[in-house]
Amino acid sequence: MNILVLGSGGREHALAESLLQGNKVYVYPGNEGLFLNKSLFKTSIKVNHFQNILIFCQQSKIDLVVVGPENLLAEGICDYLQENNINVFGPSKKASLLESSKIFAKELMKEAAIPTADFKIANTYEEAIAIIESNDFTIDDGIVLKADGLAAGKGVVVTYSKDEALKTVYDFMKNESISVKTSRLLIEKCLKGKELSAFALCDGEDFVFLGTACDYKRLKDGDQGPNTGGMGCYTPKSWPGDLVEEKIRAQIIKPVLKSLKDRGTPFIGTLFCGLMIDEQDNVNVIEFNVRFGDPETQTILPLIEGDLSQVFYQASCGNLNEAKDMIKLKDAFSVHLVKSSSGYPSIDGTPMALGNKIVNNLNCNENCRLFYAGVKKTEEDLVNSGGRVLGITALGDSIENARANAYESIKKVTFEGEHFRTDIAKLD
Repeated sequence: MNILVLGSGGREHALAESLLQGNKVYVYPGNEGLFLNKSLFKTSIKVNHFQNILIFCQQSKIDLVVVGPENLLAEGICDYLQENNINVFGPSKKASLLESSKIFAKELMKEAAIPTADFKIANTYEEAIAIIESNDFTIDDGIVLKADGLAAGKGVVVTYSKDEALKTVYDFMKNESISVKTSRLLIEKCLKGKELSAFALCDGEDFVFLGTACDYKRLKDGDQGPNTGGMGCYTPKSWPGDLVEEKIRAQIIKPVLKSLKDRGTPFIGTLFCGLMIDEQDNVNVIEFNVRFGDPETQTILPLIEGDLSQVFYQASCGNLNEAKDMIKLKDAFSVHLVKSSSGYPSIDGTPMALGNKIVNNLNCNENCRLFYAGVKKTEEDLVNSGGRVLGITALGDSIENARANAYESIKKVTFEGEHFRTDIAKLD
């Protein structure tokens, strides 16, 4: 097949390499690091416009498009390409509301009896203030404030302070100096437990449960510092166990797919369930994403054996049942580490230190993979050009071995000002 992967980060690097099995894989726009793999091809697309993407698909006889970023899904790229007879692994604009509207997702969960935190919806600034002041949710137990739309990871605040809650409402709904803007606000009770990400590949009605991962959002060791796009990840095997995984399938994934199908917007693509598991193994949904996560993708995909491209293709055609047995997960553990530029995530205005040469002395093998994200080329050198620069995934027969392999490997790919956490997958 001829396949086009849309996106530019480490997630897309992992996706593209996982789809190579005998296929010709293009990536747009990609990054200069992933194109060091000579089996991956650049495109002739000059401007990121739907029509330009379609023209390339037609001229290059693309059999399947795989969409990485959420913004393209929310803008309706899948609808546009499908209307022009291009197969796409990704949800429609309406189905993408699961991620692009926190309120849509909550209302769907309530309608479908999917377990989630208690919540209230504020349609105005005054309503939001009144909800906070009413103490319907005890501040001491924690409340979560969520902007309704996509906010690049900046639209969620967890707080145990009424003053901070009121300030967040003002910032999200009134403060012109804050980048997050929302006219509607979701206010939730804070869930307790341990977080887990679960993934399902869906064809609108049926699904393949791909696996689970635990990621680390905070910048610094010990879950300190600001939230980031993700600083590392690992795949748990003994936790949460078969019983909890069956709850995820039966209580969350199946009813989501049924609800969206009943609404006339069947979900095709990757369903990402952000979950909270409590001490009694109760499962609650924190949020849904409608695409692969980053860095969860780089953690899970190296574990897959089989023809992932055929699974994506059959799902895009609504025939996932014909491809269910084409992939399986290796009997191994996976740990992924992220290296970022100093200054990332720049929430206080501190500029990131960019343009530093990346020195790679790593010899990758089937148990060690290097994925590039925020990089570019200057003359002959690859340099860091963004916040999260690269990631290393290592496999092992135990979480300890995978972790040791990952940390040994990440020290061999270096650049000035680099930062990475030292406690990823440290479970004792």
